[in-house]
Amino acid sequence: MAKQVKIKDIAQMAGVSAGTVDRILHNRGNVSRESREAVERVLAEVDYKYNIHSSAISLRKEYNIVISIPTANRGEYWGSIQTGIEHATNEFSDINIHCHYAFYNQFDIYSCKAAFDSILDYDPDAVIIGPTFIEETVSLCGRLDKESVPYVFVDSVIDSTSPVATFTTDQSACGLLIGKLLHSITPEDSELAIFRTQRIGNRGANNTVERRKGFIEYFSNAGLSDKILESSFSVLNPEESESGVLDFISRHKNIKGIAVMNSRGFIISDILGRNGIDKIKVVSFDLTSNNIRCIENGSISALLCQRPELQGFLSIKAVIRKLIYNHTEPIVHHTMPIDIIMKENLPFYREYIEF
Repeated sequence: MAKQVKIKDIAQMAGVSAGTVDRILHNRGNVSRESREAVERVLAEVDYKYNIHSSAISLRKEYNIVISIPTANRGEYWGSIQTGIEHATNEFSDINIHCHYAFYNQFDIYSCKAAFDSILDYDPDAVIIGPTFIEETVSLCGRLDKESVPYVFVDSVIDSTSPVATFTTDQSACGLLIGKLLHSITPEDSELAIFRTQRIGNRGANNTVERRKGFIEYFSNAGLSDKILESSFSVLNPEESESGVLDFISRHKNIKGIAVMNSRGFIISDILGRNGIDKIKVVSFDLTSNNIRCIENGSISALLCQRPELQGFLSIKAVIRKLIYNHTEPIVHHTMPIDIIMKENLPFYREYIEF
């Protein structure tokens, strides 16, 4: 009797991608001789029996996938997630996937509501969500659950929802780690500041909230809660940001470290640089093009990174497994590694930067 082996198992055993195995099974070409021979050896070893009729039906079907994430340029965090999604759709080009984007401004809750309200208009088979705002995400997921539309989260996990898969880092652990890192590179008697971004609608991003919890927990356990200050800046109004940041620093002259709780650390480091302030260490998140520039020139000391390209890639794979094979993830919440990037090890991350 033939063994019930899945395509992903064959791919792992042969050392190739699932898309390569699928192309070989369908005789669609564009596969190297070495890959074909490796897959064929595995097929023979496991006595694989391919259900060509079931597969043909799946491949003829068109799948509408809606991706609702913050709008971003290439080289920015959410742009990297989009790159990973596009890489996956190219990898699985044999499957008739149509991706529709419902972008929103991550600094404007009303933009997010409008994007989420448009999703069901696409008649989606599945949805990939970048859940910045908690209440809006819970509301959207309730509607998707009612319509039996599966959904996947990237970047964040939201309570009271039922995604088929999530791909993110442990945000509280990120906050704790960035607190420990900032503490280790600043003088013992320093004051340290948390900077968050202002958002229209006065709602904090879910990740920022969780990271702050971890940061505060670290310093509370260290008995240093009184050394922590908090402020905010506007991404949408740079001039106001600069004057506000400078005023805050002038009022707290013992600040020696700043933790920016998202990927906009370069804004703070650039403000400090333009005003000749070079004694404050800045740590932030994500290998964006602007943050890379600041790591290279030394104005950002370290970045915590969560592999957004991989998150995007894996989100498409999870959707495909659900739609075509009705696969239930044995582990719903997939936690990405937390990478600490400094100037010295930045060159070793080029493959992730250029995914």
